[in-house]
Amino acid sequence: MLSRYKRAVEEAISRLPVKNGVVDIDSIWVETSLPYDLIQEILSRDDLVLPENVERINTKSLIQTGGSGGKKK
Repeated sequence: MLSRYKRAVEEAISRLPVKNGVVDIDSIWVETSLPYDLIQEILSRDDLVLPENVERINTKSLIQTGGSGGKKK
């Protein structure tokens, strides 16, 4: 089951904009609608295949999960 989510994350990353070799976890979340904890679990796997133009993934979210308005207080 986790392999399906892994494949979905890999495909989403290949479609996302890359800025200076970095993709944000928030972009992956918006693209896949998977829970953050599941995305983080998938990103920590050794067998995750990233596109050549992606050097790293920023796992610090700029969107508050579970809150309203999308701003941290």
